Amino acid sequence: MVDMAKYGLEGFFKIGQSLTGYVVAYFYNPSTKQHESRCVRDYDYADCSRDIDELYYMPVNEDVRRQYNRDNGVISIGDTVKVVKGRKIPKGTVAIVKEIKPWYDCYGRRQATYLYFTDGTRTNENNCVLV
Repeated sequence: MVDMAKYGLEGFFKIGQSLTGYVVAYFYNPSTKQHESRCVRDYDYADCSRDIDELYYMPVNEDVRRQYNRDNGVISIGDTVKVVKGRKIPKGTVAIVKEIKPWYDCYGRRQATYLYFTDGTRTNENNCVLV
């Protein structure tokens, strides 16, 4: 177990990490709803002076990550959503998200993100809100 107080992150949990040469880890405190980021590895420094191996190898807490997404209105698989606009699915329909798929045009540009529900229907992500 990592002592988060040593890094000024008491009560925080790791929710993600970037995958670049300047690796940044993201932390979230579910009780205070604060989020922080720290540089945990910088490959430009050969002497490893900026590396924080404890935080770099710390696993992502999926429960806290899901809570972070929920607190910020990000829809995830397994969430219950309510349809608030659109014409193919009646407004007010409450459903559980089974799958999330982006839709690209013929030039590879992302055009929309569709939510597929457990009953087999789909709608645009912008037509729904979290319940």
